[in-house]
Amino acid sequence: MLILALALIASPLPCRAEARPAAPLPAPSDRAWQTGLLRSDRLQHASLGFTAGLAIGIATRQPWAAFTGVGVLALGKEIADRRTGGFDPLDLSASLIGAGAAALVTVSWKP
Repeated sequence: MLILALALIASPLPCRAEARPAAPLPAPSDRAWQTGLLRSDRLQHASLGFTAGLAIGIATRQPWAAFTGVGVLALGKEIADRRTGGFDPLDLSASLIGAGAAALVTVSWKP
């Protein structure tokens, strides 16, 4: 009971923030890294494709399984994205690039 009371006392109370006007967006040229081919979302797709492909490749010791497994997962994810944001072939390509890199590492993997 004492621990609960201390936790309640120590926790910050929510405060109501005053509404501020939204800051204007920077010019498209200033935020090209957010919308270009190497935006952070696509880098995340590539790194996740690499990680998942490497896990599949090491588990099966088959480079084709690493590439195909990630390809199926990435395609399923993009198909599911049609409901919210739309199918993005560049996101799918980034995932497949990561899967291809994982397949190459799987070929040279010598445990």
